[in-house]
Amino acid sequence: MLACLLVLSPVSTSMAGVLRIVAYNTYNNPDDTAEDAPFSTIFSAIGNESVGGIAKRIDVLALAETDTGSSVRLAGVLNGLYDTDAYEIVTSSSVGGDRTGVLYDSSTLALLEAADLTHIGVHPILRARFRPVGVTGSGSDFCVYAVHLKAGLFESDITTRAAEAVALRNDADALGKGANIIYAGDFNIFNSSEGAWVNMIVPGNGQAFDTADSPGEWHDNEAFKLLHTRHSSTDMNARLDLMMVSGELLDGGGFDGGGFDGGAFEYLPDSFHVFGNNGTHTFGAPIGTGTGASPDVLAALELASDHLPIVADYRFSPVPEPATPSLLVLAGLCLAVSAWRRRRC
Repeated sequence: MLACLLVLSPVSTSMAGVLRIVAYNTYNNPDDTAEDAPFSTIFSAIGNESVGGIAKRIDVLALAETDTGSSVRLAGVLNGLYDTDAYEIVTSSSVGGDRTGVLYDSSTLALLEAADLTHIGVHPILRARFRPVGVTGSGSDFCVYAVHLKAGLFESDITTRAAEAVALRNDADALGKGANIIYAGDFNIFNSSEGAWVNMIVPGNGQAFDTADSPGEWHDNEAFKLLHTRHSSTDMNARLDLMMVSGELLDGGGFDGGGFDGGAFEYLPDSFHVFGNNGTHTFGAPIGTGTGASPDVLAALELASDHLPIVADYRFSPVPEPATPSLLVLAGLCLAVSAWRRRRC
């Protein structure tokens, strides 16, 4: 009888999955077939890039400076690249023709909600909530904010950004304690002394942490050129694009004795990087002066946009469903119980 009971015990197996999340200010491109080509080259290279032994196609692309036509074209580029129709796009409302958006692979992620946040600031911000396909329960749900804060170095710009960060955090804090949050996009922050940065990292439910863990004076500072994302074809000198996460993604809660337990969603350590930028380019020069990618990919990065994409990987583990005992096992149990009863009689 004991043997039957052991067979009936559910086996605790959980299969971890990996998601590749990208943020990109695409400069309202592409607009035609010719402009599609550089993006196809870039997306293919991102999907083929091995980071920590992992290579996979894009699961989420958070967009800044996009529009209706360009965002649809980007979905078409990814669908054409992988011969699928799985990539779908949701965008914010338009302000002066400018939108934020989230492009996602519906074969790996289910979109649970998309919120158009027009009250944050100068640019609308899109918040999208996802659940990995095949996962039951909400433990691996996560929210992506496609961020675009006020640009500029004037004091009024800096003040506006700081206020926008407060509004963004208010929205995130309202998601509740323990929410899995990714803030991704063009923050236009020039150093970690700015009010916008300070307001993003202030303690609270949605407290943001920099996946690059690199505070400092980034602007026009060669010491930070590995993180610079702006002016890809002219003078790379600014770190404007960031990927920040809530503490829930950094607490190691998904790890259990070296494995990965059910329902967790975590940032994969050291996976964040500026795509195409390995720090070898000439400071203040185009990204093509470096060796962060093949020459054709570097050329595509200079053509596609004035920003570089930023990339990070995340790991989730679905909650294993309880094992369903087979009829054979149930029959064995019944026989064991019957034998036990006969012995007692």
